[in-house]
Amino acid sequence: MNRTQAMTLVSGALVMVIILIAGFGVWKLFLSRHLQSADPASQTLTPASPPPFADYHLEITPFTASLPDTQVAVNELSNLSNFERKDRPFSAIEKTYLGANAFVITPNLDKFYSDNPDDPTMRSDDWTGLYQEIGGYSIFSRAPENSVFITTDYLLHVYHRLVSKEIEYIEQSVFLPKLTELSEALFKQAVTKRDATNDPTEKASYDRLTTYFAVPAVILQTVSADVNNQIVGDSVNDNITSAEANLDKLKPQLSQAAYDRAVAELKLIFDHQQVTAPPLFEEPNRAENLNITEDYTQYTPRGHYAKNAMLRAYFRAMMWYGRTNFLVKSDALTRDALHITQFMDSPTSQTLWSNIYTPTAFLVGESDDLSWKHYQEVLQKAAISASSITQRQLQNAQLLIGLLPKPQIMSSVIIGDEVLGQTKEELQDSTQGFRFFGQRFTPDAFIFTTLTQGQEKPDPETGESLPSNTTGLLVMSALGNTTADQFIPEWILTNAPESQHVLGQKLAMLKEQFSKLDQAQWNQNMYWSWLFTLQSVFTDYQTVSGYPSFMRSPYWKVKNLQASLGSWTELKHDTLLYSKQSYAELGAGGEDPPPVPKGYVEPNIPFYDRLLALSKYTQAGLKNSDALPQEFAGRHQQFDESVTFFRDIAVKQLANEVISDDDFETLRSEGGQLDSVIRPLPNEQSIEANARSAVIADVHTDVVQGQILYEATGIPDYIYVAVKDANGTRLTKGLVFSHYEFTGPLDSRETDQTWQEKNYPPNQLPSRPFWVRDLISQ
Repeated sequence: MNRTQAMTLVSGALVMVIILIAGFGVWKLFLSRHLQSADPASQTLTPASPPPFADYHLEITPFTASLPDTQVAVNELSNLSNFERKDRPFSAIEKTYLGANAFVITPNLDKFYSDNPDDPTMRSDDWTGLYQEIGGYSIFSRAPENSVFITTDYLLHVYHRLVSKEIEYIEQSVFLPKLTELSEALFKQAVTKRDATNDPTEKASYDRLTTYFAVPAVILQTVSADVNNQIVGDSVNDNITSAEANLDKLKPQLSQAAYDRAVAELKLIFDHQQVTAPPLFEEPNRAENLNITEDYTQYTPRGHYAKNAMLRAYFRAMMWYGRTNFLVKSDALTRDALHITQFMDSPTSQTLWSNIYTPTAFLVGESDDLSWKHYQEVLQKAAISASSITQRQLQNAQLLIGLLPKPQIMSSVIIGDEVLGQTKEELQDSTQGFRFFGQRFTPDAFIFTTLTQGQEKPDPETGESLPSNTTGLLVMSALGNTTADQFIPEWILTNAPESQHVLGQKLAMLKEQFSKLDQAQWNQNMYWSWLFTLQSVFTDYQTVSGYPSFMRSPYWKVKNLQASLGSWTELKHDTLLYSKQSYAELGAGGEDPPPVPKGYVEPNIPFYDRLLALSKYTQAGLKNSDALPQEFAGRHQQFDESVTFFRDIAVKQLANEVISDDDFETLRSEGGQLDSVIRPLPNEQSIEANARSAVIADVHTDVVQGQILYEATGIPDYIYVAVKDANGTRLTKGLVFSHYEFTGPLDSRETDQTWQEKNYPPNQLPSRPFWVRDLISQ
């Protein structure tokens, strides 16, 4: 009995499937929002000019890799015994691995943190604090074991923390008050319009919109005192009791039905555990048989948004505006969306909206859904000028909207037997709609959703269905990481053996399409540019001459795969609200200091070039969007100066030049000094919780199996690297990502707080991914 037959026998059964899909065939990226009048299967990628946020400038550093092709024997390492006395003796297996590969990665079991997340701390971040420890704190106490190894992992992590703090600061100080003002203004308009009309259909629409704007307004009002006083710490004012109290203040302006809908929505949002029909759309859901379902687990504040009441309130309100979908196929909801568009005739509302949308569009990208700007054109073409919309005008508007771009990624739960009889494209088109602050198109979500499906029709060519689950390996592969390719067959064999042909076919198509993108397309916004920077870490150096022996080890490319996945996880963590889911030295003494320890920089010159370009691009884009406070200009400058120094040292290393003691001394301390780049914000507490670096991001929702795919980073691992060049043969030490990929149940979503409970100290952690089993010493 096949699946369809089985489903037929279950009377009244509903098929639940998360449709996190993007227009397939040959994909048309969200580089252009102009729809081509063509069948989805015939659409091709449309190049686009860079958006006007900022100019991306990539300066290519000339270099020559001319290191001799020599192995490093463990007994040659002049400071090995120093490291073993300070840290611990290496095991025989670790020494063998070090001798064969010139590096070894070991788990970080040091207790450098406090168990209590509320304890005060001097470090700003795990990584920067540990690099201070590795490099030593004083020139007069420096020792051979203070030979640092600066990794690409480390600099990617510092960039993540810098950007995360920028986003956090802007959200609290700029976006939150503007969003509150906008929500309150639009609520008042909905009330005014409702009271001014006698048309039952129009009144019902405006009444529904009073609920739509009341919900985020009362959530945001729970933290109005925090915003006004710029509270340091967590007031915990963002709770259901406060929200309902604020709603009660609005009750005289609400109908009983609108009030009841708002109460029900608030309970679901603050409970954040159910997948159910949204009370807001109860009437159109019933009257038009829409089967709209909402995943309220998405309202779990996570990422940096769980840190305090202001961020949690902002998260919930923006999630509401980003997920609530006014479907085009619904007469009632299209009428609602057109009314919202009419509300946006106010120049003040337009400015408030743009002051939030434009900076976030630079950070993550344009909305994957239609907005009031699209519907504004529809109003004009459908000759709708009055607030009252006739049925004929509504139908004309729906026809016009149907010609607008369809969503390429959909984060919707679809329930119904009709799922089995439709293709992904048909289901995709059925969810076209209006979102006030629509979540954004991202290439990795597109990859995930192109390579997954629920219980729709199988692929007609192969007869196979795509799996409902996925892995970050597929993202890395599609972006051009050939190391990921060697592990994908094992993942398929274990997780999706019945999908190997269709997965191979679709993945090959994606790889071809991504390979054709030019530099302008890769740097259209910060998100894409971050991925472009990661591509510089994909290089396999095994057969490349002139590079140090550790980079030519077959396992170095696996280390770099883990670095890419770790940094990508931090990118997803920083942008999870906006992106659509697939679903000073001490004073000198009188004596000369000890000999300088000679560290090393991972010599990936293109990486430093791209990271510098990314940092400058980020700063310029936010500045041009009037969102970057002066507080961060100096931080970016210091970061850029440090990256430039590391790059210049790397160029000298590859040329096998003798490096001065002054440069080696700067290298010893520079890594730790990056701590000031990510120092606490003006309204941020210096506590243990805010210094912890382990983060988690839910990146894909699989309703078929009731699972959520998580990408996470733990406490950074140590890496010991053997170096041999004109400056001697020595051991160095640095940090690399510890990356995890695992699934968890759909009934709740992991947060940084729940994840960090498993890391500080390590307990009940999931196993590391199988592809790093030969990389990390256990």
